[in-house]
Amino acid sequence: MVAHIVCGSPDLHLPEEFTGFIIGVDRGALNLIERKIDFDVAIGDFDSVSNEERQLIEENVKLIQELETDKDITDCEAAVEYAVKKGCERIFLYGTTGGRFDHQFATVGLMLKYRKRGIQIHSFNEQNEIIVLEPNEYLLSAKDKKYVSFFALEGAVENLTLEKVKYPLKDYRLEVDDSRCISNEPLELFFGLSFDAGYLLVIQSSD
Repeated sequence: MVAHIVCGSPDLHLPEEFTGFIIGVDRGALNLIERKIDFDVAIGDFDSVSNEERQLIEENVKLIQELETDKDITDCEAAVEYAVKKGCERIFLYGTTGGRFDHQFATVGLMLKYRKRGIQIHSFNEQNEIIVLEPNEYLLSAKDKKYVSFFALEGAVENLTLEKVKYPLKDYRLEVDDSRCISNEPLELFFGLSFDAGYLLVIQSSD
């Protein structure tokens, strides 16, 4: 089962059509309403919406899960956990980053946390698509993104191999503090990668 979680950042890039369970997080519910997209549940503490906007949300969704303002997790993580409990194993996040680096960093940590639980999370904004991968062989679509960068998370990524990119690699050990794999470029519609250990952050970007 697939979930789409729409957050409140103005830096929002949504697909033309959604298939799956749809969650509006805080102001993300307004983003969905403005785009006339039906959704299943609104989640958040709603501290960023006015009383009038809150009423609009209530009029456009059957289920609202209100969170406490003081809590140990973000509204976004609460929405991810809600989707996981619904049986979703693949989750798409939209509008989680905006211009704040702390939000971007928290999103990467969230993706890693759930990747370890077998949940694949994709994060999107206007210029970037972000994913965390576990050891395996992959064939990824370059889509409309000019650049692709690779970073090790937590510990070294072992035997990283990159194919059909401008700067290929073979059995490379990518350390957490290694920037060698930034701003590579896919040469074809699909490019390949594989590695044997670690967790790999893949960021596809456009100018």
